[in-house]
Amino acid sequence: MNKKTGITYLQARQELQSLAEDLEKPDADLGQIASKVKRALELLTYCRNYLRKVQADTDTIINTYEKD
Repeated sequence: MNKKTGITYLQARQELQSLAEDLEKPDADLGQIASKVKRALELLTYCRNYLRKVQADTDTIINTYEKD
């Protein structure tokens, strides 16, 4: 869990899916579109940063074992 956001990667991904489904509905509340898009961008940023960290950690582990 991320201390700053208070959510896990899986929770962020699920919320993104839910937001996407809401925005795709023909009867989506136009008044909420901006706030949902803003939240989606926040979640996307969190997910990208998380995946970059996982990639960096994985690369470090692989490089450590390749040296042995």
